[in-house]
Amino acid sequence: MKFYKRFLVVFVFFFIIVCSYSQTINKEVYPLFDVLMTAEKQYGVKFTYADKTVKAVEIVPYNTTLSLYETIHYLINTTQLNFSFLTSHNILISKNNEGIKICGNLINIDTQKNIDGALIAVLNTNISTISDGNGYFELPEIKENQTLEISHILYPTIYLKASNFLNKNTCLTLSLSQKIEKLKEVILTNYLTTGITIRTDNSISINIKKFGILPGLIEPDVLHGLQSIPGISSVNETISTINIRGGANDQNSLIWDGIKMYHSGHFFGLISAFNPYLIDDVTIIKNGTSVQYNDAVSGTINMNTVNTIKEKPFGGAGFNLLSVDAYGQIPISEKTAIQFSGRRSITDILKTPTFEQYFKRAFQDSKISTQLNVNTAEVKTNSDFNFYDFNLKFLYNFNNKHKLRVNLLKVENNLDYNEALNNETLNISKTSVLQQKNLAFGVQYSSKWSKNFKTLVNAYYTKYNIKASNHTLLTEQRLLQNNEVLETGVKLNTYYQLNDNIKLLAGYHFYELGISNSEDVNLPLFIRTVKDVIRNHSVFSEINYTSKNNKIFIKSGLRINYIEKFGSFNAEPRIQTLFKINSNLSLKIAGEFKSQNAVQVIDLQEDFLGVEKRRWVLADNGAMPILKSKQASIGLNYERNNFFIDIEGFYKTVNGITTSNQGFQNQNQFVKTSGSYLVHGVEFLVNKKTNSYSTWLSYTYNKNNYKFKLLSPSIFPNNLDIRHAISFGNTYTYKNLNVALGIQWRTGKPNTIPIKDNAVNDSEGIIAINYNTPNSERLSSYFRADFSSTYKFNLSDKLNALVGVSLLNILDTQNVLNTYYKVNSENTVNTINNLSIGATPNVTFRVSF
Repeated sequence: MKFYKRFLVVFVFFFIIVCSYSQTINKEVYPLFDVLMTAEKQYGVKFTYADKTVKAVEIVPYNTTLSLYETIHYLINTTQLNFSFLTSHNILISKNNEGIKICGNLINIDTQKNIDGALIAVLNTNISTISDGNGYFELPEIKENQTLEISHILYPTIYLKASNFLNKNTCLTLSLSQKIEKLKEVILTNYLTTGITIRTDNSISINIKKFGILPGLIEPDVLHGLQSIPGISSVNETISTINIRGGANDQNSLIWDGIKMYHSGHFFGLISAFNPYLIDDVTIIKNGTSVQYNDAVSGTINMNTVNTIKEKPFGGAGFNLLSVDAYGQIPISEKTAIQFSGRRSITDILKTPTFEQYFKRAFQDSKISTQLNVNTAEVKTNSDFNFYDFNLKFLYNFNNKHKLRVNLLKVENNLDYNEALNNETLNISKTSVLQQKNLAFGVQYSSKWSKNFKTLVNAYYTKYNIKASNHTLLTEQRLLQNNEVLETGVKLNTYYQLNDNIKLLAGYHFYELGISNSEDVNLPLFIRTVKDVIRNHSVFSEINYTSKNNKIFIKSGLRINYIEKFGSFNAEPRIQTLFKINSNLSLKIAGEFKSQNAVQVIDLQEDFLGVEKRRWVLADNGAMPILKSKQASIGLNYERNNFFIDIEGFYKTVNGITTSNQGFQNQNQFVKTSGSYLVHGVEFLVNKKTNSYSTWLSYTYNKNNYKFKLLSPSIFPNNLDIRHAISFGNTYTYKNLNVALGIQWRTGKPNTIPIKDNAVNDSEGIIAINYNTPNSERLSSYFRADFSSTYKFNLSDKLNALVGVSLLNILDTQNVLNTYYKVNSENTVNTINNLSIGATPNVTFRVSF
């Protein structure tokens, strides 16, 4: 018995030793690579990983009796790596928070050609890239659970999980089919920078979401960005006075979500009044305008805000050295959402270097900057300026076919200017006020009645008002001025798809436009109020044709306007054509007749404190005729291997202009007569792009002459005759960094100078300046260099950020924008120069989700 007991003790002791030794043997470590190879053979799976992820990792092998999922759990605990099932037989191995580079090639499924210019973006991040000329793209540091958005204006947008790329463990080839909607095809994508597109109807489209960077811009201010396009400029550097092919700013139609706008700028024209972050796209038309648009004899700028209900809320906020803003969309349900944006200046709280430069530029040669004829040490002046804008949009989908949109926009600029005189005999303080307001309200109801037929009903109300209270410090005189524009209208558009190649547009537009002007002077007493109203009825029809081989595009239509007040009809035929000579070369021809019932005039340069001198008036079919224009253009586009050339010649005539709406500051200033102008010229641009770089050179030649029969001479250069203009720009993108540098040069605007040695005429008791021939001289040439840069980064998985810096007029060039002359108290002539903005820095910081 004792033997058995001793044997049992020895056996147990020996068993323990053997087990301990066995465990010691089993704890021998092996490279993870070898362990994974064993697991692949045992379980019939495939592990996907980067060599650097598993290199130098050694572990004790797993127990081969474990199931696949038990083995994965063991490996996770042992290696501290992530093991994710891409499929039931493909497992991704990655480090915590580690991303993996993915790449791909995009090809056209029908032609097998490479697709360049596609935007590949990682949703909810700032990570994105553009496919190159070979259709190739790559993105670093992508996680397997992230989603990629691949978009191109010619192809439907697709969404792919990053895991789809990781499954292949190689570059993925993606075959895309072109959109069936041929009318939305384009000639060129990423024109100048990402997000700008030239369409087959020769319009220029700007996608704000994809908008890259342009010199001097750190935010997508589209009205500033337009000035990089040949044929579009601003002779006085403001976005409220954009000139398209030699036309005045009031000859452009500015449309916001289907509503005509009569005011476009903050800071009295220096920055756009429209918050860009909820604008979805902007379309610019220089000729061949669709017949659905009216009331502009020059260009058309059509802005549309985000019009779809997103599944999740989105928004953002930011600031720069002029203002702070916020925007967003909040889905209330699958059918309902509220969209909002708001912006307010910080200029009345913080005086930044940017504000100082903008203030100096905006208010030079106005009452704000005029020196009083008193001891300036005794006169104290103070100004308080602020601006804000607010936009609210209600989106409701009854179903997929019927949708309602309600819009509200309010824009306001306020200036208070105080003058105080304190000395031994006087103690006076007076405040002058200038207010500029815009209120717009619109309702749109869209319906899709069948596969081929849909309608859009648009009702709107828009009101613009500028008023000033001007007090003279040393007298009791007070001047009140007011200009108000009120337009209400309703518009019906019907769209019918006749077949794959023909689309029809027909519609009706009614609007009532009323404009009032008033002045109230207390000393001497003078009160004047003028109010005019017209009602306009329009019918229009248009055909859009694209040939089956997609080489011919024709858009042609007719608009007929009837003005009740005058009992007059006006027919406006328009056409836009494109012929693709081959895959690289296209010929474009366009023409249009247009008319306009309201214009801006300048009665006195001192109106509205001398800041916003123009006021709107209605045509009366007499002394103030209806403006009518005719334009024709022809050009060529060439595009190959990311190299683009565009050349276009144009001829435009506008009848019905008056001396009062041209802003003369010479012998024609107080002459009242009507006439016309004729402008013809050539626009040329060459643009070379790579995946990260874009450079362009543009040149515009204009010859723009007035013709006033009652003036002498009757033909002379237009105030907007910028004979030669050159723009050179570069943008560079490296990962999330964007840099832009550009220059602008143009000849000076025409100018009229006094006669040398006989500048003043004081005969008959009237002192006046003796001028030379109108606009026979020119100001010095204009030159400006601008710089901007932005950097995107992620604050978290859902919160993105952007910082940016810009410098306008890097060289601080003092360009003379305008020169005019005044007789002083000594009966000699003073020269007054209006200068361009100086070197102006700006910075921005933004977050979005």
